[in-house]
Amino acid sequence: MKRKKRKGRKYIPSWGEDKHWTKVSLNAMKRYRWVLFDADHTLFDFDKASEEALSEVLVQHGDDWTEGMYADYKRINVQCWTEHEQGLMDRDTLVYERFKRYFAFRQLDLDPVATQQQYLRRLGAKPYLMPGAEEIMTLLEGKVGLGYVTNGMREVQRPRLELIGWHKRFDVIVIAGEIGVSKPNAAYFQHVHEQIGSPDHADVLVVGDSLTADIAGAASFGYHTCWYNPMKETCHLEQSPDFTILHLAELREILLAKPSSM
Repeated sequence: MKRKKRKGRKYIPSWGEDKHWTKVSLNAMKRYRWVLFDADHTLFDFDKASEEALSEVLVQHGDDWTEGMYADYKRINVQCWTEHEQGLMDRDTLVYERFKRYFAFRQLDLDPVATQQQYLRRLGAKPYLMPGAEEIMTLLEGKVGLGYVTNGMREVQRPRLELIGWHKRFDVIVIAGEIGVSKPNAAYFQHVHEQIGSPDHADVLVVGDSLTADIAGAASFGYHTCWYNPMKETCHLEQSPDFTILHLAELREILLAKPSSM
């Protein structure tokens, strides 16, 4: 289902937010029936956890890790994920190919398969949250349907959620590594749609940081979209997100606004 193109609405952050915003009634939360959150870089601070996990593993293997080395791995990792989203690399290849390329770049004689397994175990044990994530979950829990929609790996996502009890807070958890298809593929969103009971597409808001996987994918499926853009990057999409936020706290204003205000 495709929606007509419309100009996205940008919300400017209000730093004087109401400190009692968690006391929102169920009746007030009428705009969307479902809010679907991406995981890494949206709810979870992936880079902080990833850098710690990678450095720990490489130091264990005798590497002389120094500050600043993570930038090269991040660049290679983003490149591999982009190729995966474009259908140029499958998931099974991605998990070790990024390490293979990184080790080649740094001329490290390490097994990329064994190393990535050690890395993923450590990554799943580091549930660092993005600013405002706990507060927005507290606001929404029990007031709208909550979905966790991620392209991540099961061995990272499940342990991380369970460590902080968040597996109980989501009504639906859809992990690409478990179903064999990833965002932005329409089949992924169709699976999610069935899991949440096939509501009207306009009753669903997807919140994520990736313009391709989260925003373009969800918009093509007919969902409303909210781009989490704390780095103030430029949107290159032909169809703008319905909303753009710099901080998760801004979701409060979006969800409490009247539908006619769009």
